[in-house]
Amino acid sequence: MITKTRKKKFIKRNKIDYYFHKYCLIPIKILRIAIIDTIRHDGIEHAGYLAFLSILSLFPSLIFLISIIGLVGASEIGVDFVNNILHSIPKEMAQALSPRINEIVSGPENSFLTIAIIGVIWTASSSVEGCRTILNRAYRVAFPPPYLWRRLFSIMEFFVIIFTIISAIITFVIVPRVLKDLEVKFNFALNIDYDFFYLRYIAFLFLLATATSMLYYALPNAKQKITQTVPGSILAVFLWIVLEHLFSFYLEQFHQLNFVYGSIAGIIISLMFFYLISLIFILGAEFNYHFHRTYQVFLKVVKK
Repeated sequence: MITKTRKKKFIKRNKIDYYFHKYCLIPIKILRIAIIDTIRHDGIEHAGYLAFLSILSLFPSLIFLISIIGLVGASEIGVDFVNNILHSIPKEMAQALSPRINEIVSGPENSFLTIAIIGVIWTASSSVEGCRTILNRAYRVAFPPPYLWRRLFSIMEFFVIIFTIISAIITFVIVPRVLKDLEVKFNFALNIDYDFFYLRYIAFLFLLATATSMLYYALPNAKQKITQTVPGSILAVFLWIVLEHLFSFYLEQFHQLNFVYGSIAGIIISLMFFYLISLIFILGAEFNYHFHRTYQVFLKVVKK
């Protein structure tokens, strides 16, 4: 009887130890290795490169997006969507970017069907190619395809990203408006709370994690399953949320940037914000690379 009780306690202790290692200790160790490899693979420097490309491609991407939305007759909805994004970023950053963004959304370029759009697409897709180059290093891709072939894919993926953003606008902005119009037109009540902030916020985080996972899956020239990119995307989204709150708190409590950079402090703040976002994005890729391989080894050891 004593022997059976000891065996049960031993089995229970082994299960607790197994789950502790699998869901707590191993992810922490993987995160530590991912941080080390991010530094070792020049992720800190590459994040600066990606931040520059993000600023460089921001306005061309916005011009293209507003032009596409205007073609389908939903330019006002696109303006509301952009304004909501401006309200969600740090105030100093919004003040620096909003003048040009307001010019774009209030009067989209009329040269959409001219040769100028080629330069807009090429510049806007530069950030996609920059992400691919950095992710190839994180995923240890030694021999990527030729540059022109990669660039063509970057342009195609840029169109996919724009289509995804438009789909998000339809989901979060157009659908509630259509439902409201139907209630008024046909005089019936759907009893829907259109200000479901938390539901929208959860859905937004889910879409952000899904989009990040798709970037980790589609951009690098490496064979992998979509499920292998989920851990890094969840980590990246979580750290982005923490970053947004900490960065806003830092800007509210400390004013060294305004003192040092003066009138261009807003641009520097924008670069810093994109830099930190890019650094977390690279860290998520390194985390994905080690996560899958570490758990493969762990499960093999457990089976033995």
